[in-house]
Amino acid sequence: MALSDLITEANLIPDLDASDRPSAYRIMIQSLIDKGFVSKSLLDDILQSLQLREDKMTTAMGGGFALPHATIPKLPKLCTLLARSPKGIPCDAVDGKLVKLFFLILTPPDQNKTHLQTLATVAKFFNQRGVKSKILQATGTPEILSILRST
Repeated sequence: MALSDLITEANLIPDLDASDRPSAYRIMIQSLIDKGFVSKSLLDDILQSLQLREDKMTTAMGGGFALPHATIPKLPKLCTLLARSPKGIPCDAVDGKLVKLFFLILTPPDQNKTHLQTLATVAKFFNQRGVKSKILQATGTPEILSILRST
């Protein structure tokens, strides 16, 4: 599984504008609903599942990166989204830094292996030297997608 298989123009938000984590999550999920990735009926369940995950331990891993993820009943298949917030969003990161990149992963309950493989793929990709800064410096969606394909 390659990261470029998980993100297209349809599930990429190049300029996320939110003031806090809950509003960022709501914007991300609404984008997935608007693009037909997720049913509107799942909005509240997804937001609640993401908050429960954050209550256990923050998914803001430090270095301006967050990897929110949750298992969602009634979700038919894996759903991902990459969001970039140039100004950053406070998310109780382990290093106290604002989060500028979010990679959202939602999986159905019967796809634990897929969930773990996706987490591993994303973590490996974003741990590469210089990847986050390249994405943050990219001029827009085409350049971000090019970085995802070439790295």
